[in-house]
This record gives sequence, C-alpha cells and structure tokens, in this order.
Amino acid sequence: MSGLFAAFNFANAFFLAYFPLFLEQIKFTPVQIAFVIALPNIVRIFATPIMTSISDRAGRRRHSMALFSVVALLSFWVLIYASDYWVVIGLVIFLSIFYTPIQPLQDAYAYETVHTLGLNYGPMRSWGSIAFVVATLIGGWYLSFGEPADLLFLTVGSLGLLAVVAVLLPGMPSESRSVTKESVWSAEELRDPQFLLVVLSGGLLLGSFSALYAFASIYWLSVGISDAMVGGLWALGTLAEIGIFVWGAFFLRHLGAWGLMVTGGVASIIRWLLFPFATEAWSAIILQLLHAGSFGMVFLGVVSYLSKLVSNKRLATAQGLFQTAFGAVMGISGIASGWLYEVEQAYAFYLMSGICMAGVLTLLLVSKRV
Repeated sequence: MSGLFAAFNFANAFFLAYFPLFLEQIKFTPVQIAFVIALPNIVRIFATPIMTSISDRAGRRRHSMALFSVVALLSFWVLIYASDYWVVIGLVIFLSIFYTPIQPLQDAYAYETVHTLGLNYGPMRSWGSIAFVVATLIGGWYLSFGEPADLLFLTVGSLGLLAVVAVLLPGMPSESRSVTKESVWSAEELRDPQFLLVVLSGGLLLGSFSALYAFASIYWLSVGISDAMVGGLWALGTLAEIGIFVWGAFFLRHLGAWGLMVTGGVASIIRWLLFPFATEAWSAIILQLLHAGSFGMVFLGVVSYLSKLVSNKRLATAQGLFQTAFGAVMGISGIASGWLYEVEQAYAFYLMSGICMAGVLTLLLVSKRV
C-alpha cells in the first residue's frame, strides 16, 4: 500500500505543480490555464462515481487501478506533444475519466486493509506525501535548466509503476464476490444525510485548492521567488502534511474525524486570506506549513469519517461521491479563479477562503460526530 500511494503521488506531484507551467510555456492565457486545470475536476463529477461504483460491483479494485493507470499514462504521453488549445482540452477530458478514480480506489482499498488486517492508514499514506516531496524537489531543481514538459514524462513512468504495484497487491474480502446486479446506489448508507453533509463539507474544504494548483507556481515566480524555491515550497507543504499522516492515529484519537476537519478548515481560511501577501520566501514558507491543517487534517478526517459511516463493500463508491463533491467545487471555483486572477491576483485566493468558510459552516450541521 505504501508503494501504491508513493507511485500515484509521485506522478501527481509533477502534474499538479508543473502542468500549469507547461501550459504557460505553450502560450495559454490565465483563463485558459484555469479552465484546463479545472477540467479534471469537472470530469471527476461524472466519471469518478460511475467508475468507482462499477469497480465496487465487480469486486475489481486492484485491477481497475491497474487498467486506469495504463490508459492515463498513454494519454499523458500524447499530451506532452500537444500545443493546440482544443487538442489539449480533449486529451485532458479523456485522461481524467481514468485518472481521477484512481485516488478514491486507493483509499477504499487502504481502509479495507485497515479493517481487515489491522493496518494503520496514516503511515501508509505518508509515503505518498514523501514521494510528492521528492518529486517537487526534483521538479524545482530541473526547472533551473530544463523545460516543464520534460517533467511530465516522470508522470508517465510513475503511472506505469502504479499499474504494476496494483496488480501485485493481495486480494481483499470485497473482491471475493462476483459481479452483482445490485446497484450500490440503492444503499441507505449512501443516502444518509449525515454522510452527505460530510461529503459536501469535505468537497468544499479540499475544493478550495483550485487556485493553489492553477496559480501558486506562477504567482510565486511572478513575485520573484526562484525556481528552486518554488519546488521547495511545494515540498515543504507536503512535509507538513506527512506529520499529520504519520501521527494520524494520535490526532484521530484526540480530535476525532470531525475535529480534524474543523481544525483544518480554520487553517485553510487563514492560509488563503494571507496567501497574496506572502511575497517573500520566508512568508511563503510560513503559510506553506499550514498545509498540515488545510490538506493533511481535512483529508485524513474525511477518509476516516467515510470509513466509519459506510461498509467496506461500498467504500470505493463513497470515496467516489466525495471526489464528485470535491471535483464540482474544484471545477467551478477553478474556472472562477482564472477570471479573478486576471482582474487581481489576490481575488482568486480570497474566493478560496470564502469556500472554506462554507465548508466549516456545513460541518457545524453534522450531528453524528466521530
């Protein structure tokens, strides 16, 4: 499981941190960049719940992850050589259908190992964050003399490794059944208002990252922060989240899943309000440390919450629904952030702060707190 998380996050790091720079290099405008970056999240709304529910019904999570990884890596490979706006859009839409379900399938499989084998989710997930750190440091170093497009080849290779690891994973009880005609959507646990509130709040809190993923590297470079430091800032944020994952059991025991999400939500509000003012390396470093709360605490809280509200056999579908909420917020706010960034850079990040406020308020409506 640690290897699976590491392979996916190594691939994802180059995509999140440096794909916007690739788009800027091929002369896309801020609005175009924001739209392309938002596309995977828009596609996620429709594709992820469908793909994860198919996987749940078939009992084929490991094989689904392997297949989706292979299709995604081939799509990324072609994308590296694209420069036409509409060709890029078409390729991103296609690859997102297969790329976005991988993460919820990972988390569903991981939490089944927690329930079945007594493993600890946090330390396993921390290796994904470590891989993210390594990737961003490599990217920051390489950009001092190379091109952003070259870094996407490492995404291709990592997805190939992910496919191999997924096939080698042991089977879980949820895979022992054959294809069933029972619809996962008929389950009452997936229509429980408490479950839906947690999904919505998690989607709002993590969906607030749209401006960060689209414009953080571009913004930092625009205010004079060096290429190497940009890579370091991405790495630092992920190092901060690693601490949350490594000691995840401690935080869950003392704060609970609900408490983790609220604490992380408050950290996010502060982070996005102050982000436009962090124009020096030292101030950007301080704000990046809040990634421990705004991502680490929120993400750990969401996946833990869902695992307590939903049975093992529907975990991938539940994670897919969360990804749908996350994608809807990311997609809409991502497009809006592109327009706002063109008007005034700070406005894009203020929008993110407002979304986090809505997420925290939604959490206050949850009465089934675990």
